[in-house]
Amino acid sequence: MKKLILFAILLSFLAACNQTQRYTQSSPEIDAFKAVIENYNNQDWAAMTAQYADSAKTYNNSSDYGLSLFEMIAYHKDALTNLADRKFLKKDQEYEMVLTDDGETWVNFWGDWEGTLKANGKKIKIPIHLTARFVDGKIIRTSGNWDNSPILLELQAIDAKNDLSPEDNRAIINGMYEAFATGDVPAVLGAMNEHVIWNEAEGNSLAKGNPYKSPDAVLKGVFTPLTEEWENFRLADIKLHEMSNDKVLATLRYHGKFKKTGKSINAQAAHLWKLENRKVISFQQYVDTKQLAEAENN
Repeated sequence: MKKLILFAILLSFLAACNQTQRYTQSSPEIDAFKAVIENYNNQDWAAMTAQYADSAKTYNNSSDYGLSLFEMIAYHKDALTNLADRKFLKKDQEYEMVLTDDGETWVNFWGDWEGTLKANGKKIKIPIHLTARFVDGKIIRTSGNWDNSPILLELQAIDAKNDLSPEDNRAIINGMYEAFATGDVPAVLGAMNEHVIWNEAEGNSLAKGNPYKSPDAVLKGVFTPLTEEWENFRLADIKLHEMSNDKVLATLRYHGKFKKTGKSINAQAAHLWKLENRKVISFQQYVDTKQLAEAENN
């Protein structure tokens, strides 16, 4: 009897040993999917797609339409349009591999994705679940599910702030010219974004500080020298021209007398302004630098 019991136990043990492992958190497939996540973070698209079969399909928040490998990479690149950076955070990542009753091999991933919006620098973190089916060591299908609403709502809010007509943009720039004409420099500086990029025309003596990267830098590097070095410097014949993409083009003339030489100018100029959130984010000057140079030198 004891022999029979021992024999039964042995058979049960052998049967258990012969059963295929159905769940694990360590496998070549998991390592492959970890590489996918790392290559996504590094934007190494060639290394990323190397883990996929040529006919693989990717389903993002959808079960109806699958992206080809080419479309998947285009999707990821397009997402960078609004993002300064994005990545899966390494903290609290979880991976598992499951062998289904039908013999299919799937790897599941749970982690937090974080992106920084270009427009306002805001960081957004979103929990994401990805699952990938493997055949012969290659991914043939991935499905991803996450809540897009935090990004969409933030982009809508940004668009609402930027939703200015060309007339609105011209009015802002016109207000700056009016303030400059009355000597209200604080009002001019107040219309600039704190990270404004200001460039004087190449060949202009003030271009030595290009690019000026703040209102204070513009004040010290451009407005103060104009006041100290020029007599009765003023802008005239200002015309504002309609442009798309929140840009305003101004054509105008510079008048003034350089104090050291006593020489006067009547120089043709143009200013290209770019606005965002009702603030100037960039300025590019174009001017008759030859006339300026002649006035500044004996």
